[in-house]
Amino acid sequence: MDNYYEKYMKIALEEARASLKEGNNGFGAVLIKDDNILIRTHDQEESESDPTSHAELNAIRLASQKYGRNFEDCILISTHEPCPMCAAAIVWSGIKNLVYGYSITEAIAEGRKRINLTCKELFDRANSDIRVHEGVMHNQCSILYRKDVRDEIKRLRGAKQENLEALKNYLLDKRICWYKKNHEKLEINFNDLLLSGYEMILKKLEIEPEEAPVIMKTENKIVFHSKNFCPTLEACKILDLDTRIICKEVNEKPTDALIKQLSGKLEFRRNYDKLRPHCDYCEEMVLLNES
Repeated sequence: MDNYYEKYMKIALEEARASLKEGNNGFGAVLIKDDNILIRTHDQEESESDPTSHAELNAIRLASQKYGRNFEDCILISTHEPCPMCAAAIVWSGIKNLVYGYSITEAIAEGRKRINLTCKELFDRANSDIRVHEGVMHNQCSILYRKDVRDEIKRLRGAKQENLEALKNYLLDKRICWYKKNHEKLEINFNDLLLSGYEMILKKLEIEPEEAPVIMKTENKIVFHSKNFCPTLEACKILDLDTRIICKEVNEKPTDALIKQLSGKLEFRRNYDKLRPHCDYCEEMVLLNES
C-alpha cells in the first residue's frame, strides 16, 4: 500500500509547498475515494486570516460542499499529523482511513507549538475505528517543517536586489563572527592552505567529508562536490527562486570572506553550470592565488 499512498502524498506535498510559497504554514491534504481525487488543498491560516483554515479541515469542508457529508469510503492523506481540531473533524466526517507523513510528537520535539494530543489518542477517546497509516514519505514531509528551511524561506521571500545585498552582509558578518569565536579550536595546516580552507567550510556548515567529497586537488585548486542537505536549496525550490542567482548574490562572498580569514590568498568559487537542482551536486572550489 505504501506506493499507493505515496502517489497521493506527492500531491499533498505539492499543496504544502504552495502553502509555504503563499506565506501560509506548509500543510497539504488530499481526499481520495476509489483511486480518484475528490479534493486537494492546503492551509490558508495567514492568507485568509482564519486560524481554523487547516489543510485537513479545508479538505473536509470543500468535499462536504460538493459531495455531502459522509466520507466512510474515503482516505485522507496529509503531510502532517492532524491537530486535535482536524482529528475531531475527521471523526465527525466518517473518514475511516488516515495517512500522514510527519508527526505531532516530532514537531513538539523540535520546539514547534502543538497541542500534545495525537490523532490516535483522540480517535480512541472518540471510540472511532479509524485506521492510521503514519510516516509515509516521512523524509520529504519533514523537510517542510525544519526550522532551518523555514527560516531560509522567511529570509528569501520576496527577494529583490536590495534584500539580497542585506542578506549577503548579514551572512558575511555571521561567518566572520563564527571564525573569531572558533579559530583557536580549528586545526589549521598552514602548509596546506587549500585543504585547510576546504575543511573550515565543512566545519562551519557542519558537513561531513563524504557529503562534500574532494574530486580534484592540485597545487592551486581543490574541487569538491557538495551533496549535503541545504536549506537554501529547499527554500529556493519552494519559492521558485533560481539557486544560480541566490547562491551567487547571497552565499558566495560570505564563504569567500570566511576562508580569507586563513589567508588573503584563498578564494572560494562555484561552478554555476553544476549547481543543484540543475545538477545532482554543487561543484565548489577553493583556489590559492600565489601572486
